Amino acid sequence: MQQKSEAATQISENRLPLIDAPLTLADFTGMQPRVELRAKLGHVSGFIQTSPSNGDAASEETEVWMAHTRKTMYFVFLCHDRHPELIRSHMARREDVLNDDYVTVLLDPFRDRRTGVKFLVNPVGVQSDAAYSESDGTDYSYDTVWDSEGRITKDGWMALVAIPFRSLRFHSGQAEWGVVLRRNIPRNSETDYWPRVSANVSGILTQEGTLQGLRGVTESHNIQINPYLLAQNERKLVDTYMGDPYFSARKLEGTAGGEVKWVLKNRVVVDGTLNPDFSDVESDAPQFTVDQRYPVSYAELRPFFLENANYFSTPFTLVYTRTIQRPEFGLRTTGKLGKTNQGVFLTDDRMPGLQVSASDPLYQKHALIAVGRISEDLGKGSKVGLVYTDKEFGSGWNRVGGADYTLRFNDHWSSQGQMLLSSTMGDQDNPGYSAGPAEYFYLSRSGHAFNFNNGYTDISSGFATQTGYIQTSNIRSDSNYLSYEWYPRHSIVQGFGLESSDSFAFDHNNNRVYHYSSFDPYWTLPRNFVIAPLVGQNSDTVIPASYSALSGNKNITENYGGVVFRGAPWSQFSFTLQALESDNVNYSPVANQTPSLLKQQTVNLTLIAHPMAALTMTNYYLLDRDHASKGGAFVYETQTMRSKVNYQFTRAFSARVIVEYDSTHANPALTTLQKTRQLSSQALLTWLPHPGTAVYLGYSNDLQNLDRTLCYRLAGGACDASQSEVPRNNTLLDDSKQIFMKVSYLLRF
Repeated sequence: MQQKSEAATQISENRLPLIDAPLTLADFTGMQPRVELRAKLGHVSGFIQTSPSNGDAASEETEVWMAHTRKTMYFVFLCHDRHPELIRSHMARREDVLNDDYVTVLLDPFRDRRTGVKFLVNPVGVQSDAAYSESDGTDYSYDTVWDSEGRITKDGWMALVAIPFRSLRFHSGQAEWGVVLRRNIPRNSETDYWPRVSANVSGILTQEGTLQGLRGVTESHNIQINPYLLAQNERKLVDTYMGDPYFSARKLEGTAGGEVKWVLKNRVVVDGTLNPDFSDVESDAPQFTVDQRYPVSYAELRPFFLENANYFSTPFTLVYTRTIQRPEFGLRTTGKLGKTNQGVFLTDDRMPGLQVSASDPLYQKHALIAVGRISEDLGKGSKVGLVYTDKEFGSGWNRVGGADYTLRFNDHWSSQGQMLLSSTMGDQDNPGYSAGPAEYFYLSRSGHAFNFNNGYTDISSGFATQTGYIQTSNIRSDSNYLSYEWYPRHSIVQGFGLESSDSFAFDHNNNRVYHYSSFDPYWTLPRNFVIAPLVGQNSDTVIPASYSALSGNKNITENYGGVVFRGAPWSQFSFTLQALESDNVNYSPVANQTPSLLKQQTVNLTLIAHPMAALTMTNYYLLDRDHASKGGAFVYETQTMRSKVNYQFTRAFSARVIVEYDSTHANPALTTLQKTRQLSSQALLTWLPHPGTAVYLGYSNDLQNLDRTLCYRLAGGACDASQSEVPRNNTLLDDSKQIFMKVSYLLRF
């Protein structure tokens, strides 16, 4: 049943009424509320498409019934479907719903139209939640406690979202909240919203509706205690200090720790952690890491650093918590007071004191890291802010401070900027003192058809951030992106677009660093198909300061072409493929040689299969094969093959196995890259009824072709501490093995 193509009206004063008893899906037999409930509930319908046809009626009818008790707010989605056999759904781990049909409640409790919280449910009730901000998008690392149900019926499917008020942050007594409701129908590549969210207007919360009539909700002290116990057997290679690598063995070792959370007036959160356990129950997604010009970044996976991470977000990434490797304690406060957003955290890191010899005065000393951030909301979507970061280790430090802004000019145009100054003493790469500024300015135009952005960055040679992430210093860069898309009606092609990008950079001596450009047409089709042929050209400049064999600056031009192809043709299968034939640069030439042009072939393939509703198989394959441009001699080849298999017995109980093989084959006559092989495996049983309460039983093992001497030996037999890696040979060494059991329990008062 189709809806009329008109924007839905906002919820009236009585649309979120107070009820006496909780709602369940049993109250909606036949996809209708019980007769005695109907008059007691708020109700919306008339969802409107944003994609693929912006402004058209939704292809399937969606209704939402809602209410709240004094403790919980309820949303019941009735997702009518004329073809229920085509509904996509599987029993998956928490968070793994984005390839299914799903519905979303996006709440803006402060009504600032900038930040909110998302709650997603698929047709069998699997949850996903996320923090959302207009500047940073969706952050699925966010976790909180709430309830959900899902049920497929002969007329479609139903979902219940039940959110305790104690799981939310809001102004006590505020009777109006912002809200956006959404339904995704992947077989049509369709996204429907209430109220209408136009693709011609920048932002989602900027177009939010209003929940009115929140009564009987009182502020309360919310104290959470989340202790854990960990027991493990572990044997692993410790090579943090290459002057003395060794194997560490822990047998039947037990440890404990945990986190405490105190929520003040539902707005300000104080978090503390002692002896946090950061043993990985997740692992990094594979990416290309060999022969890269700039450092590769990884997403944060650890819970203490994830919650409210958006409070520390600025245009420059000044808080990259993967640099904090082994903390012993942490303390943080975040919250919103009126229009003021504040965040402060303090933590330590044991790792710097383990990367020096036992005779060093800094051996086993801890680094201290402090971060402060404050911003003030202005008008509709604008803000100004200040940030300060400080890392102290021994007599050395790295301190960064500055100001930033976000300006929203209208529904399409916005701008961001940041100005920083750093001061560093005792950096490993520069033992002396250095200081310098960094600047960033960004202008963006967002719309349904036409999108444009331009970003300018200026980072001085003296600027450094040890708590954040930048690719390099001593650079001035400018980048542009432009796209335009057409939306033909009554066609199998849902959209056709053209996009191009161009970026170039110079150092502060006006030497060119790089110039990158690309162009691609793309087509979007039903079932989330995207086809995009790519062409482009890169030009990199290498300098004598990095390669002594160079007599002057050398520009190397690299052309490339290929295709991006992705889609979800069936509910049981989806894929993403990027294949390129290109030129590349040998950034790791042998001694007395200069970087040279390579011919490169790359493949990045992801296959996700659901052969059974409870079984998910995710497979990755990465290939990077390079030959010399002149003569065609083999230089190196890297491959990554990774398979993750998850079986979900229930929504809470699952079993997962990950196996990954990585290899690098290299020609020692042309590159200093080493021949490497690594085989790692993980097995994990998980019982996770809700975030914070869990039991993990895990096993992991890692094999690498490491030499059993563990280090490069000097003439007297001692290890050469100047080397950064363990030497390699042709046999595999078991360098890490662990079996562990972790139990945590969330107490809420």
